[in-house]
Order: sequence, then structure tokens, then C-alpha cells
Amino acid sequence: MKSIHPHLFLVATFLNLAAIKTAALLLPDRFYFTFSSFLFDERSVLRLQSLVIKFALPFVVAFALAALIYQARIAQTALRGSAAMLDRLVDEQLDLTLTYAAFLSALLMAWPYILMWDLLIDPALAPQRLLFLIAYFIYFAGYALFARAGAEAAEAVMTRSAEWPPLTLATVADHPLMRPILSSIGAAFTAGVAAFLISGSK
Repeated sequence: MKSIHPHLFLVATFLNLAAIKTAALLLPDRFYFTFSSFLFDERSVLRLQSLVIKFALPFVVAFALAALIYQARIAQTALRGSAAMLDRLVDEQLDLTLTYAAFLSALLMAWPYILMWDLLIDPALAPQRLLFLIAYFIYFAGYALFARAGAEAAEAVMTRSAEWPPLTLATVADHPLMRPILSSIGAAFTAGVAAFLISGSK
């Protein structure tokens, strides 16, 4: 039964928040996506590039954490012959935990705008609160899906036992990379919808 691993959830949430804040500090303003840049258009933001960078963060964090856990399972199995606790984590908890951790981190970063909408938002946009809330939650879903894609990509890489077959119509259904590719496509679609709703409402 799928469940969330509480300790991994806290670690993943912290790392996602740290990645977001680090990117905000290190990247030039025009390359860093925030909803405020869409809401107020206060900076010359390269929107497509900034959106790609923003959504690369949960993918990278989830990939790194999942790869570390898969590597730990491989090492423990080699040393002890089994890794029951890590097997359960990988089989029942890993994807879901990393997905929800990314969702929560995106929610926490946007929470001030959601909670204090009337104080932080341009009064001209106040009547569009419902539209922006919908866009926010679509954005959170996209953020979570990119984390899921990262975890699935790590699984495909870390559990590969032989050379992958070429990705063709004949192999597409069973190819190890299809799950992360489909998750990434779904995430990109939801991110695009969120950006469209925000930019189209101004």
C-alpha cells in the first residue's frame, strides 16, 4: 500500500525549499520565475527560460534523493544480502513522498500571496483571485509532477540491468524511460496552463 515516509518527506521538503531559495539568490532576476513577476511584470523576466529553470529544481532534487536511496539499497543488499526497509521505501513510499514534498514546498513558497492576497496584490487584480488560486494549484501540481518524473528517472537509471533498447514505436510501451517522460509531459502541460492563466488574465 502506498504511503508517505515521514522522515524522507521532511528532508525532501527542506531540500526543495533550499533549492528554491538558493536559485533565487544565485540566478539573475530575469532567469528566476516567480508569480510576482507574472502578477506585476516588475522585472524583465525571460519567462520561458525562467519557467524551465524553476521546474528543473524539483526534478533534480527528487532525482538526487531517489538515486541516493537506490544506491543505498544496492550497497546494503550487497553487504547483507537483503535490504527490507529500503525495499519497502522504494516500492511503497518513494515516489509518493517526493511528489507530495515538492507540492508542499511550492505551496509554502506561495502561501503569503494566498493568505494575504488583499495586502500583497495590485488592487486592479483583486477581482481575479479565484483565477489566480486555480493557477497556483495547477502550478503546484506541475511542480509535484516534475518531482515524480525525477524519481522515476532515477529508478530507470539506477535499476538498469542491461542496455536500453532504442525508443521506437515497437518498444515505447515497455521502455524504462516512458514513465519519467510521460510524467514530464504532464508536468510541462500543467505548468504551461498555469503560466497561460496568469499571463492571460492581466
